[in-house]
Amino acid sequence: MICSKEAPNLTEKVTQRLQGQKGRMTGQRRLILETLESLPGHPTAEEIYLRVREVAPHLNLSTVYRMLRWLQKEGLITVRVFSENERQDRFDPNLTTEHFHFVCLRCKQIIEFDEPSPASAIIADFERNNRARVENVGLVLHGLCRDCLSQE
Repeated sequence: MICSKEAPNLTEKVTQRLQGQKGRMTGQRRLILETLESLPGHPTAEEIYLRVREVAPHLNLSTVYRMLRWLQKEGLITVRVFSENERQDRFDPNLTTEHFHFVCLRCKQIIEFDEPSPASAIIADFERNNRARVENVGLVLHGLCRDCLSQE
């Protein structure tokens, strides 16, 4: 995976997108974005809301949801669901093409990793056969993490 040191962060990307749409970066939007980028892992809307309220107690949960849905619609974040049993949207600002996760079935820890994979051959075949362009690839592995495995 090639990463550029000059790649704009999420807040910069949103600012550019808003300018192109004749919108503006409000303080609330900036706070939600900075919170999303600063929280570890893949926060839920509620987790973002609780952190934002520490600084801006007047901000509503609906404002957080609206911003997250707009970011998703614009292709700036990905919504991930890691467990069918507890259907909870988690928001992921990492939009690298190949982006993988391991979810521990016992403790629910989510481990993010970017490893070389055979996905590039599958993607190339799919794009060629379907005349499509893949923007994002996600893979979720389920099992037991090192700590849970050592408890067996």
